[in-house]
Amino acid sequence: MKTITSSSVFVLSMLAASAQAVNINNPGFESGFDGWVDDDPSALSGDAYSGSNSAKITGSAGRVDQQVSLNANTNYRLTAYVLDSGTVGVNLNGAVFDLDSDSDDWEKIEIEFNSGSNTSAEIFAKYHNGTGRFDDFSLVEVGGTSSSSSSSSSSSAGAGNCNNPINLNITDASDDGSHDGNGPDNAIDGSLSSRWSSQGDGKSITLDLGGLSTVTQLQTAWLKGDQRTQTFDVAVSENGNNWNTVLYNVDSQGSANLESFEIDDVAARYVKITGYGNTANDWNSLLEADVYGCGDADSGSSSSSGNSSSSSSSSSSGGSGNDIPDSITDGILFDLEGEDPHPLVNSSTLRFVPLEAKVTTPNGNGWRHEYKIKSGLRIAMTDTYELFEADIKVEMSDGGKTIVAQHHASDTGTIMKLYVSDSSESGFDDSVAGNGIFDVYVRLRNTSGNEEKYALGTIESGDTFDLRVINDYGDVHVYAMGNSFGIPVGDDSASYFKFGNYLQSQDTSNSEDCGESGDSDSFAQCFEELGITESTVTMTNVVYERIEN
Repeated sequence: MKTITSSSVFVLSMLAASAQAVNINNPGFESGFDGWVDDDPSALSGDAYSGSNSAKITGSAGRVDQQVSLNANTNYRLTAYVLDSGTVGVNLNGAVFDLDSDSDDWEKIEIEFNSGSNTSAEIFAKYHNGTGRFDDFSLVEVGGTSSSSSSSSSSSAGAGNCNNPINLNITDASDDGSHDGNGPDNAIDGSLSSRWSSQGDGKSITLDLGGLSTVTQLQTAWLKGDQRTQTFDVAVSENGNNWNTVLYNVDSQGSANLESFEIDDVAARYVKITGYGNTANDWNSLLEADVYGCGDADSGSSSSSGNSSSSSSSSSSGGSGNDIPDSITDGILFDLEGEDPHPLVNSSTLRFVPLEAKVTTPNGNGWRHEYKIKSGLRIAMTDTYELFEADIKVEMSDGGKTIVAQHHASDTGTIMKLYVSDSSESGFDDSVAGNGIFDVYVRLRNTSGNEEKYALGTIESGDTFDLRVINDYGDVHVYAMGNSFGIPVGDDSASYFKFGNYLQSQDTSNSEDCGESGDSDSFAQCFEELGITESTVTMTNVVYERIEN
């Protein structure tokens, strides 16, 4: 059994990131009432939200229900679609959370609750005050340990003041150039009989909305979506260069028709969908994409200047966002390297300044200011699920190089390293030393013991980018600025996670080290000679979760 050793309340204002789906048998009634207990008067209806069938309940005793398995002390969101009149709910060993619906169009019902000590629950639909139809049940983990609650929202097109189809007479729909002849325009032609198809992990299609808009919802339909599950990310941009990922690691939910994914209001002209294959193969085959919202949005963030690409340009200077999780700051799970100055600026901001903290370690290659998992709590990557997320602002002298997050082996080796570096190392988006353009890239040690590297984008000093790192029991994925890279990694029996600002004492023009391991004085001389006078990493909206087998 998995036990949570440390977690934070993980609330995303967008669709819950990396939500874990609970298995519901026959969620759309396409196989009749298989998997469900149905009490008359109930029947199947051909009037469906998606697919061919829905459940129809016509009298006061009518009901359908199903038992599902849960994890204890976990937040969940139950979703279903109701036409006309009906009640949807969940029964947690006698504690019932339900919502009624009365609508002449399909309405999306959402109920959020915490499982408490329960490891199973009954989900149900029943009679309210007239004939009702029910379709497309889903149940996903949304993280955290908040109190049980419920909410309802309508998915009908045109609901609200800013939830209308944006004119998809799009000026351009482009991809990464690797489609198989089924080009990107097929995804915006209004037909579910054509498609954009591209094979491989991380292939993308970009929609140009023709002008700045407020985006509130994305609808997608995928080839054979009722037979297999597609995984994808969604990023938005105001200018086509600076990207902000708004939906991470989303799974389609068992329909060959359009499905809705809600997005917190965000200003965008471009919407990029990046696919990671499906449960049958590594093809990404998008039948259609629709974007909802309203036009003529005001820009909510400033644009980066110069050659910066693929980066979020918001400036997280501190004082806003989610509180820093107690699991990081309470001293139980993490040790802190460098308490003067302390990185906790306020309840929502961490600021790491190695040029002031000047912490060295015996085998270190520079000054550091970091949090790291305590030595007695280090275990194998394959025995741990970890999530780390933050908005990271980097202020760095030209020619600087730092590591902001890593999974470290028990020896001096590393398993994952996330670099921000103004260096000449080849293979990245800029790869020019000392020009003020910092490559953001990840190195992962594969199961053969060799490092693989991947460019995630570039920033300039003062820019902010979004970072998300997941260790899924030895399968590590890193997400930043609308891009991602992940592989199964080489394991270690006492691995540990650390993050902050590990400033490298290295001449980035030739990759030569200019200080001696563990020698603080040599690092001081090195940074002076290289002109490194600034190295500040500020983190906000920080999330950390750890689950052990």
